[in-house]
Amino acid sequence: MNSFIKQNKIFIAFNTISVILFFVLLYLSIDFSSQSDELFKKAENTIKELSSINSDITELRHIESDYNEIQSDLKKLSSIEKDLSNFLSYLLNENENVGSKWSSKSAESVNAAITRLFSRLRKKCKNSFISLPKSSSETQNANVFQASTTNKIDEFGFSFSSYDGFWPSFSAIEARKLGTQSEIINELIDHLSLCTDANHSIEIISIKREIVGQIDKENIGGDVLEVTDIEPFLIRSLDEIESYVFKLSIKTQTIPLRKLVNKLRPPFLLREILINPVEDNSGNTFDQNSFSPDPFSTEVTYEDKFVPIVSKVDSRVDVIFEYITKANRNLTNSFYLLSEHESPRPQVLFNWLDQSGHESFIPEAKKYFNDENNR
Repeated sequence: MNSFIKQNKIFIAFNTISVILFFVLLYLSIDFSSQSDELFKKAENTIKELSSINSDITELRHIESDYNEIQSDLKKLSSIEKDLSNFLSYLLNENENVGSKWSSKSAESVNAAITRLFSRLRKKCKNSFISLPKSSSETQNANVFQASTTNKIDEFGFSFSSYDGFWPSFSAIEARKLGTQSEIINELIDHLSLCTDANHSIEIISIKREIVGQIDKENIGGDVLEVTDIEPFLIRSLDEIESYVFKLSIKTQTIPLRKLVNKLRPPFLLREILINPVEDNSGNTFDQNSFSPDPFSTEVTYEDKFVPIVSKVDSRVDVIFEYITKANRNLTNSFYLLSEHESPRPQVLFNWLDQSGHESFIPEAKKYFNDENNR
């Protein structure tokens, strides 16, 4: 045995190495086989994931177009908001608006201002070919005694008749509202005074206004204007707008009315104009012998007097107008609601504010989102 080993050392060594190598290779083969199985499984999973991703990409391919469309919509919304803000500013016309003029007046100062207003407006009407309503007692006295009497235009109160010499206990807020209305009436009479001349006069029939408070409701009398029927047509139906409504009834001709309409610019807004011809109450009777020419006469006659097509030039005109006093663009509620959203996008809001011309609101908007993040 020893001799066999000695004689075949190389063979035995080779076989031993071969056996060892065989087992090593067998181990490696088994190990690689298991690893390759894992790799194949990973490859299959990766292929499945890639397939799922490709499917998702296919399904979400519209995201880019949607994003571009959203950006376009954001620009449109910004443009609409900008136009709306400009429109509200145009309606408010702060340079000529009297809404804030009475914000700090006391009830006593408003009373004094309205008292002075009576004499001023009556004098302006007298000097501007504008006649005011006369009392029935004055007309009767003039007819009976055939004497000249003083025109009682002092009785007309320009929708404030109840407060000519009488002033209830108004609160400061209600008095300021009355003061604002009186200033609006003042501007209206100023406009009327610029629409008349010696050939085109205006006769004021009445001026009515809406109630501003409980005390005013108890004392306004016949000057009250009911706005229930016209409320849906008023621009103040928008929550951000405040206004007063008036009704002016006059007797006039076409030219003064056209001038008045052209002069009423914001914050005056015309809501309704009703025009009715003034009835002729002269008492003229129909003359059966007034036919010319006589249909039974053979004599040829010629018309020597021009008769206008429209013989009645005066009309009763009822003008309802709305005067804008406030236009508040309150974006605070929007900031709060967006900051409370489960997935807030503050940058979208900031871009919208920037594009719509509300850059000054961005710091305030940031405070809402910062406060939300700190909670």
